[in-house]
Amino acid sequence: MQAAVRIFDSKPDIAKMLANGDVENLARTVEIGGTDFDHDENTRKEAVDALGSLADQRAVDPLIGALQDENERVRLSAVAALKRHEAFDPLVNAMHVNDSGVRRAAVEALGQLGNPRAVLPLTETLADDDRRVRAASVEALAKLDEPSVDPLIHELQVTDSQARRAAAEALGQLGNPRAVLPLIAALKDQDWHVSFAAACALKQFNDPRSLEPFIEVLSEGATDVRRVAAEALGQLGNPRAVEPLVRTLYAENSDVRRVAAEALGQLGNPRAVEPLVEVLSDRYKNVREVAAWALGQLGNTQAVGPLIRALEDPYSDVREVAAWALGQLGDSRALNPLNEALKDDNQRVQKAAAHALKNIASKSSHSKHSITIT
Repeated sequence: MQAAVRIFDSKPDIAKMLANGDVENLARTVEIGGTDFDHDENTRKEAVDALGSLADQRAVDPLIGALQDENERVRLSAVAALKRHEAFDPLVNAMHVNDSGVRRAAVEALGQLGNPRAVLPLTETLADDDRRVRAASVEALAKLDEPSVDPLIHELQVTDSQARRAAAEALGQLGNPRAVLPLIAALKDQDWHVSFAAACALKQFNDPRSLEPFIEVLSEGATDVRRVAAEALGQLGNPRAVEPLVRTLYAENSDVRRVAAEALGQLGNPRAVEPLVEVLSDRYKNVREVAAWALGQLGNTQAVGPLIRALEDPYSDVREVAAWALGQLGDSRALNPLNEALKDDNQRVQKAAAHALKNIASKSSHSKHSITIT
């Protein structure tokens, strides 16, 4: 059997080739496998990196060939080298190879190059089978900014649900107001993953046009969509959302109830006081905790008695927030219960009670001072 032909008589000196701009021998090192050092992936990777450093267009073809190398590190280095050469078409082609790692690297490279010609090829990868490739496509399209908006809006209507979902995510990152109405339509997508992505994107806009659509999905959407809708309604700050959020305090899912209570605290409407007082008896501690916080935000003294009772809650997180809320209300009826809370087994509850007592004393002093001046 004839011995394998060696390409070089000794290990290739990559540094010397690079210094001499020796594209031909660097390409041979990358392209031709053999025994020993010719087949060493580290050597091939060094040669690929060197080709990426040379301002010579002859380096592009061997780099394209290196995308098919048996070693992943060499393939990924080839993508990085092609990016340095700003080799647009080879990078677009690399988004369709079998290796998902190469596809993702090519997507990221095109996003970094910032060429608007990449928008349409990138929108095609929103339907990629690999979640990481789709995520990279979202990031890349967001970097390309304005030229991506209309193609992404179009993607909200394609058949592939993964592409619709990724398009909604990208539009949220872009923040272009042209996307608001298409995203509102996507709230009713049959795939809840898409409607969830649309809701998350819309929440970032904080656009008043989303008020009624969010109220609508608050009562009939999937659980995660309802949660995001409640968060968005709290941010929008419109009193029109108070009644729908009050109804949502009785939702089956505890996380939806929790977020609705938080949103009502943000809105600051006194209509929410009595319903939030009821929620202090919710069977889930995280819901009770947020209800106590919301009552502290509302500042209505109707909540003093229920919050005093919450100081006896079996969970320290609820007791801590109840103490804080009583300090916010500043009502002297809470003095004795808060003094008792200074003996709580939990140090955070003790600190919250001490801080609340200081707040009440300060508000009482300020009130007396105001009366004296009057």
